[in-house]
Amino acid sequence: MELLQLKYFCHAAETENFSHTASHFRVPASNISQCIKRLEKELDASLFTRSRNSLKLNENGKIFYEKTNKALTLIESAKNEVTNKG
Repeated sequence: MELLQLKYFCHAAETENFSHTASHFRVPASNISQCIKRLEKELDASLFTRSRNSLKLNENGKIFYEKTNKALTLIESAKNEVTNKG
């Protein structure tokens, strides 16, 4: 699991749209899709329910999002404390 991968996941979970996430991070939508698929494979669990024209966070995704979002917030806080200390 990589930090950027988790950032992609959280943004996609919030927007429920890989294209919006790709635009936000300025990468191709296929990168986001592949990244999320690798994360799901690593977790051995799907995080989204995909249909032809929609993407919805499923129960696994909701649980993973809640914890991951907290972790990213803590990491950002730690980064800010260290950066502003020097």
